[in-house]
Amino acid sequence: MNADPYLSILIPTGNNEKDLIDCLDSIGHLDYPLDRIEVIIWDNNSRQEGKDKVKRFLADIMDGKPIQVKLIKHDDNYGVYTSRDELFRRISPDAEFALSIDDDVLLPPQLFKELLPVFHRDNSIGIIGPRTVFDFAPSETAHGAGMVNMWIGRYTDVDAKEAMECDYVIGCCMLVRSDVIKELGGFDRDYYTSHGEVDFCLKAKTRGYKTLYYPGVKVIHRVERTGTKTPERTYYVFRNKLLVIKKNFPFLQRLISLTLYLLFWLPKSIIDSIRRNNGFDIQEIKIILKAMTDGWLNRTGRRM
Repeated sequence: MNADPYLSILIPTGNNEKDLIDCLDSIGHLDYPLDRIEVIIWDNNSRQEGKDKVKRFLADIMDGKPIQVKLIKHDDNYGVYTSRDELFRRISPDAEFALSIDDDVLLPPQLFKELLPVFHRDNSIGIIGPRTVFDFAPSETAHGAGMVNMWIGRYTDVDAKEAMECDYVIGCCMLVRSDVIKELGGFDRDYYTSHGEVDFCLKAKTRGYKTLYYPGVKVIHRVERTGTKTPERTYYVFRNKLLVIKKNFPFLQRLISLTLYLLFWLPKSIIDSIRRNNGFDIQEIKIILKAMTDGWLNRTGRRM
């Protein structure tokens, strides 16, 4: 392995040029040889005005730096994980690691200097996720170590203070060995958006790779504390949890989790919706029911 491995940084984006430009600016200030980095951006049909702003930034600010930046324009919205899969397919064959990030993530200069030696100490580590914090509350953890209870299908997020092995790390910032990507064949496009990283990390685990949460490195994520609340987000969260269970849980755990999902999680989700909205939000309840129906019937990919 080279002293400074060649790296790919992969960014899906869409109509978010301000955050993307700030993200790219943070990449330009990494404490790492920039000639050992390629950046690949997958643009999901952004407005022309936004595309032009990004182009000007790349020409005015990034020009002259030895970093390779490729902007791929697409005339549709492929969603987060289909876009990430497209990016995985375009990684340079020389890249030993790929950093998959959201366009609203700001990287600290020492990111690679801190994380790459962790990989070198243990060849079984396939994926590392740093601690992500809110931009408006940088002392508060936004995403910790992800754990999946395969008996009841429940996710928990552990705000660990030390590095720990976990079931998954959040998809907004994942550093992955290229060998893992090659072995798994990239992200599963059935998810479209939401929970694709859970599926990816669980599949890596079955191949003998560890996923490590590493809070010693902190990245900023420009996300709301309660997450994004849209009908589309609601649909994919509920549907894709079912897909994760079906695709990754062993038979007995899968049977129990799916039964609990039908008998417990479905009515609980409807009750939670009523409480949250102080009454029946018919549209939201319809979306929840559609999501769960589609999950049961294996209706995958983009549905909204």
